[in-house]
Amino acid sequence: MLHSNRRWCVCPAASAEELACKLTGTSWCCCTGFELDGYWFLNDSTSPDGVQEFAVVKIDGRGGRPVQVESITFGWCDTARALEHIRATLCGQYDRSPFAYEVAPKIEVPQQYLRCHHSV
Repeated sequence: MLHSNRRWCVCPAASAEELACKLTGTSWCCCTGFELDGYWFLNDSTSPDGVQEFAVVKIDGRGGRPVQVESITFGWCDTARALEHIRATLCGQYDRSPFAYEVAPKIEVPQQYLRCHHSV
């Protein structure tokens, strides 16, 4: 993850298909995240108006610690390609990537979330 001091407000995604639509059809605030089947998809973009880059984090990774397993530029994907990436993630295809490393993201749920400076 590029942003070790960023907080993310994580909301559940109902399905891989819904998440693919959300990640390709909307420009998200930099502190937006989604959770689906044991993974967080955390906006790791450098600015709110930049291309949408998401860190993919396995929630219960090595020794129970979160592990970033991939970084995907969903802003460059159409919905079908995004769905391929999400399905590959959920099948564990990225879990053993040499890119994978432990992370400590600051996660909040909507009930506790306070707007960050990236929000409008």
